[in-house]
Amino acid sequence: MNPLLLDMPLFVEVAKHKSFSKAADALDLGVATVSRRIRLLEKKLGNPLFLRDTHSVRTTDAGELLLEHCKFIMGAADNALESFSSSVLQPSGRIRVSMYADVYHGMMQGVFSAFLDEWPRIQLNIHFVEDSPDIISEPYDVVLRQGPLPDSSLVAKKLFTIVPAIYASPKLLEKYPMPAAPQDLCNMPCIILSRFGGIWELRCGDKISIVHANPKFVVSSALLVQELVLGGHGVGLLREDVAASHEEKGQLVRLLPQWKVPEHDLFILVGGSRIPQRVRILVDYMFRYFSVNRRSQPLG
Repeated sequence: MNPLLLDMPLFVEVAKHKSFSKAADALDLGVATVSRRIRLLEKKLGNPLFLRDTHSVRTTDAGELLLEHCKFIMGAADNALESFSSSVLQPSGRIRVSMYADVYHGMMQGVFSAFLDEWPRIQLNIHFVEDSPDIISEPYDVVLRQGPLPDSSLVAKKLFTIVPAIYASPKLLEKYPMPAAPQDLCNMPCIILSRFGGIWELRCGDKISIVHANPKFVVSSALLVQELVLGGHGVGLLREDVAASHEEKGQLVRLLPQWKVPEHDLFILVGGSRIPQRVRILVDYMFRYFSVNRRSQPLG
């Protein structure tokens, strides 16, 4: 490293105090150390920086010129450190988020606005997807995803668990008989959420039944699945907690209640071990938001 960068603080303190002893006190160094390093610096630069006598220390013309440059460099360094400290205390920068559109519209309206009120220096780039995003190749900092996770270096945290069940409207059941067994669903029109596909696995105790649903509609939005099921257009998988209120009102009927559909976890995924502070803040905020403000809205 250039010796000037190492000895610049010593040079500036001596020039400011016009005294080696006062500069040494300010720097918490010995006078001999300061004097020796200044002499070595003068030797390397090939110019005397100070005029010394028994009563005072004054900068030479070369010293005055160097002092102006040093003040500029040290001021810039101080500004950089201050800016860095401010960023650490008040994180800033961009966070790229990928999430299901229906997760946001069904459960999270208001969360990002509230987050930005608290952290105004952070910029959010939100990308809504309808099917599972490619979390390995696409450049996102935070991804919300359902279903099985890829084997990768990403860190996954479960946000909550979705418990689905099979529902139909009374309007549909006027046209089709109530199913008595899982395979009876194959004779009914079904509303399929594309990211889960049309193969439904149902369990009853130790028994497992695989249903190849008859897709009347294949859609990418869980909100649309609910709308079509309520409209009597087919059988669909809906969240139990969401469907409960509609069931109480007589708008939905749960089919084959003794048969269970596997639960689905919703995960937040972030990068590996070096996660920026702003990303950790957003993830923690989303966990708090869901724990306090989770609403009974459809996710599928």
